[in-house]
Amino acid sequence: MSAKGYWVRTMLLTLVVLPAIPQVGMVLFLFVRENPLHFGLGFSLGSLASLGIAFLYGKKADLPEKFITRYGPFLAPLIYTPLAWIIVVSLVLEGDFTKIEAPLSWLFSPFLAYGGIFMMLSFSGGYGLYPFVIIFTQTAFIAAFAIGAWRGARFATSGNRYAVPAWSFALALTAICGATSYVQYHGVFHGRDPEREVKDESGRQVGRGSQPFGKHDEFVRLRHPPSLLLTRDYPQLDGAIALLPIYGAAARAIYVKESGATHDARQDAVVCTNTPSAYERLISGKADMIFAAAPSEEQKKLAAERGLVLTLTPIAREAFVFLVHERNPVKNLSVGDIRAIYGGKIDDWSALGGPAGKILAFQRNANSGSQTVMEQLVMRGAPMRKPLEAEYHGSMGGIIRAVADYRNYPNALGYSFRYYATAMNAVPDLALLSVDGIAPTPENIRSGVYPFLSDVYIVSARPLSENAKKLRDWFLGDEGQQLIADVGYVPIRQAADESR
Repeated sequence: MSAKGYWVRTMLLTLVVLPAIPQVGMVLFLFVRENPLHFGLGFSLGSLASLGIAFLYGKKADLPEKFITRYGPFLAPLIYTPLAWIIVVSLVLEGDFTKIEAPLSWLFSPFLAYGGIFMMLSFSGGYGLYPFVIIFTQTAFIAAFAIGAWRGARFATSGNRYAVPAWSFALALTAICGATSYVQYHGVFHGRDPEREVKDESGRQVGRGSQPFGKHDEFVRLRHPPSLLLTRDYPQLDGAIALLPIYGAAARAIYVKESGATHDARQDAVVCTNTPSAYERLISGKADMIFAAAPSEEQKKLAAERGLVLTLTPIAREAFVFLVHERNPVKNLSVGDIRAIYGGKIDDWSALGGPAGKILAFQRNANSGSQTVMEQLVMRGAPMRKPLEAEYHGSMGGIIRAVADYRNYPNALGYSFRYYATAMNAVPDLALLSVDGIAPTPENIRSGVYPFLSDVYIVSARPLSENAKKLRDWFLGDEGQQLIADVGYVPIRQAADESR
C-alpha cells in the first residue's frame, strides 16, 4: 500500500472508528440493560475492543518501514491538539472559558467521533479536559498499535533519527497545554459542579441531592407540630433551588404518607428544578404552586397565551446582592455605578476607585429569577451589555446555565440573592457589596432601607384546590412565617411591620 493510502486508512481508524466504538458500546449497553449505571461498563468494553483492533492493526496490517510514515498518522493529532488548544485558548480566548463554545466547534471538528464524550464534558463544565481526552486515547491507540507491531516481529523502522525529536515535541506541547489549562482554569474562572450537594451555613444539606422525604434529609424542623396535616391530594410543588429549604421543610412536616399506600406519593409531589423550569411546569399544569421570584415578561406572556393569569402571593423578602472577590478593594457601589457597569458605560475597576482591571461582569440566563430581578428591579428595563455567562452551560435544549463561580477571578462582578450567596452557596472568598453605603443585612432587609429588595412568592396559575389553599394560607400564618425565619429568610409580615 502506498504511503498516502496508509495515512488515510490509519487516520480514519484512529480519529473515527476507534474513538467511536466505546461510545457506541456505552449507548448499546444502556439500551439493552436500560440502566444508566451500566454506562461505564459499556464504555469500558468498547475501549477494550478499540485497543484490540489497534493491536491487530499493528500486528497484521501492511506497515511502512520508515518511522515518520508509520507513526505520522498517530503523531499528527498529538501535535495538532495541544498546539491548537494553546493558540485558541491562550491567545484568542485569553483564558476566558466563558467564550469557548464557538471556537471549539471548529477547533475539534476533526474529532467528531468524540462527540459523546465532549457532550458529557460540556454538561459538567469540563471544557479544560477536551484536549486531554484526545491525547490520552490517541496515546493508548499508539501503545496498542506498537505492541501489535512488536508481537508481529515488525517493530523495527528506518529513519529513527526523527523518533526522539517527534515524541519529545508532542510531549512538550502536551505539558504546555496542561500548564496553561491549569492556570486558566484555576486562576481565571471555572464553574461549579451543578450536581454537588448544596449546604447552608450550618452544614445542613439543602440542595438538589436532598429530598424532603428521604431517610437522611436535614431540612429545618418546625419548632412545634404543625396545625396543618395533609394525608392525600398533596399540592404539586416546584421552585427555585434557593427556595427548596422553605417548601421542602414545610412539605416534610405537613405531608403525611397515606395509610396503607404502597407508593409514597409525597415524593412525586415535591420537586426542585429551577425558576425557568418551575414556571414552565406551572403554566403547563404539572405544578400547582411554585416558589420563586416574580415572573419575567416572557413568562407572563407564555401564561397569557394559555389563557392563564399568574397569581403571586408574597411570603418572604430577600435582598438582591452583588458579589465580588474578597480581594477586590471596592466594597461599595452606587445604584448608578451598577447600572453603568451592566449598561456598558463603565468597564474598568479604576473608574470606581479600584485598581486598573477590566470588570468581568457576569449575568444569568434569561428567565432565571435573578436575571429577571436584575432586568426589572435594578436596570428598570434599560438595555444590558452583552453578557459573560457561567462556563457550565448547555448547548442543547433544557440545559440551564449555572450560576457563575466568582471566587477565582478578582476582577469579577456578579449577582444573586442573599440567602443563596451566603448560605446555600457560601464560599470563604466571596464578598457582598454595599449599595449606596447600605449593606444587605437582615436588619436592613426588614427595615426596607437596602435599595434592592425582592419578594419571594408562592405563584399559581389556576384555581387552587382546597389543600393548596390551606398550604398557601399556612405559609402566611405564624407557623409558616416562623419556618421562613428559621430557614434564614426575612418573613414578609415581619418585613412589612418594620418598614412601616
